[in-house]
Amino acid sequence: MLLKWQIPLLCAAVLTAVSARAFDASTTGTVSLRYQSGADLSLLDPGVQDPDAGFAAAYLMPELDFDQGEWLNGTIELYTGELSARTFSPDSLDLYGVESAKDYFNDTYFVRQAYLNLSPVDSINFYVGEREIVGGSKLLFDNYQPSFTFDYDMTDALDVPLSLELNAVKVEPYKLYDPSRTSMFYDAELSYSFSLFEYITLFYSNFRDTDNTLAPLLNNIVYTSLFNRTTYNDLVSRYGKPKAAQIMACLQQEYASGGPVRSSSTSINWTGITGDRYFGRLEVGLTGILEFGSGTIEGNNCFANGKPFTRSFDTYGYLADLKLKYHIKDVATLGVFFNLSSGDKTPAAAIVQQRTLNSFISIFPYNTETSLFFNGGINQNINTGSLAMAGRRGLGDVAYGADLDFYPSKPIELTVIPALIYPEVGDSDYGFETDFKSTYTLNTHISFPFEFDYFKPGGLFQRYNVSRVVQVLFGADIAW
Repeated sequence: MLLKWQIPLLCAAVLTAVSARAFDASTTGTVSLRYQSGADLSLLDPGVQDPDAGFAAAYLMPELDFDQGEWLNGTIELYTGELSARTFSPDSLDLYGVESAKDYFNDTYFVRQAYLNLSPVDSINFYVGEREIVGGSKLLFDNYQPSFTFDYDMTDALDVPLSLELNAVKVEPYKLYDPSRTSMFYDAELSYSFSLFEYITLFYSNFRDTDNTLAPLLNNIVYTSLFNRTTYNDLVSRYGKPKAAQIMACLQQEYASGGPVRSSSTSINWTGITGDRYFGRLEVGLTGILEFGSGTIEGNNCFANGKPFTRSFDTYGYLADLKLKYHIKDVATLGVFFNLSSGDKTPAAAIVQQRTLNSFISIFPYNTETSLFFNGGINQNINTGSLAMAGRRGLGDVAYGADLDFYPSKPIELTVIPALIYPEVGDSDYGFETDFKSTYTLNTHISFPFEFDYFKPGGLFQRYNVSRVVQVLFGADIAW
């Protein structure tokens, strides 16, 4: 949703450019055709009917770019999809792949980007409007949101390749509880650039939830955390079997009416480092994030027979991501990765019973290391893939995997990604995933992707009697 002041500002900029007779415009865009058969991991969540048994879709994303001299340019991009027989996306319900509130309300089309770039001098850029923001790290915040950005390249002034970026982002929540109030995400980044693709960035980010943005996320983590054997057994040992069954039944009833957490207000901080560096043919990518903050929630306490409650709790978490890739000229890239996000053995109790929640929280994370558990894949540019908050169930995640790329000929790329995925706490496992991808690039404008994903559920999913999850995607991308 564009802020009220953004549209007049963009119109005024275009009129100024036209009146100055220095207006240059160009149109670009993408058409993506997709067919998907199979299912995603929502199949493993109780009560969710997955409509992904087979559907075809078309996505059209036209873009208008205008330029006036050297100091002002802008972009307007529309999203005119999903155009298919399917009327809603499972990602808009399970809260993992939501791109904005507009997805939640199932708008057929909307403005994906609309922003101005003002550059009064060569080293300073201002951006205002709705555009893609990466706050700190893609694993923390990567989404199209209304924002204001100040970017200062200090290379000429200091003779050192340093840059400073400041972001203020109006967060469009997963579900609008009170649109009269606004949650804000603030971000400060200091980057050192070794080269065009090599960098290291230090960052500090803060999220202030004042309109219950985190309430549906907390409901999701409360609900799903209890539907696994480890946590349920812990409830039985703490409260006894009758009380544990009562808590589970209460949570199911509350979830059906919006969730036990009805409102939230939080202040969460993240500090971290992210970067990418080449050592000869070896590429090293790393991200480390430490999270700390506090919050207050109101709702119904299923640990006390559904009585109303108000609770304050602290948050503490951490995330680590490491990638190593060895490039064999233009023949292949052999890589391994390790991904870790902290979890909490009893996240529901941590939130409702006033203590520290140790499950790592991201606002709009984006992770494509695997295509089912981490929701990546060839549709990653259509629906934002996400590292589910703390491994989907609040228990965290530990993923060991490989990323193997092969280029048998110039237009063909083949990728194989195997991964073992465990919770950060507990003795069981999430499962094993293998993804096979291929892309045939006909020319610079047309490509044909194909993907086959296979997930073997581990012990944490055994109670659902699902032996495997399979997904097949293929289609065509046309750019102009």
